[in-house]
Amino acid sequence: MSRNRVLILVGVVVAFVLALAIHLAGNQPMTPLTPQLKGNFYLHFPSDYQDGAPTKAYLVDSELYYGVYNESFSRSGATGDYSINKGDLCIIIKGTMRNDYDKDYYFAITTDVYTAAGDKIEPVLTVNSPHPGFALIKIDKGSTGMFELQIKYTGRDVVNYDLFIAFEPSEVPPP
Repeated sequence: MSRNRVLILVGVVVAFVLALAIHLAGNQPMTPLTPQLKGNFYLHFPSDYQDGAPTKAYLVDSELYYGVYNESFSRSGATGDYSINKGDLCIIIKGTMRNDYDKDYYFAITTDVYTAAGDKIEPVLTVNSPHPGFALIKIDKGSTGMFELQIKYTGRDVVNYDLFIAFEPSEVPPP
């Protein structure tokens, strides 16, 4: 085989390897921007309520993921009127909380959710909550309970979320 043919063959092989490497690098799946699991700490009130004081509501665990609403509903509150349709895209945060108070209480759980651009996504619109802004859960003293928060959102760029107890726990549910 002549020297020119060898050089051409080597050039073709190198070009093929480079093209394959570029193709494979460009087709790598992107890691979705989803926050890590959170838990094993006491929740606080939001900073604008009781200066963000700690509570005796212990967050055992929580996880954020993307999903859809399973039913249609409407909510009205101080921040406006909202309508959800079955199948609307949303952010879902599910978790487990323990009541370390000495009484059985209703807890209003809320969240701050942030995108990669630093934008806050709100409000919480959960089917089992009577008002926008929080989810309601009753937990007996010393026991655990599960909660679910939903926020209507079509993006998939959440990078962080923080959970809070929206206001004082109560022995009776809010109206």
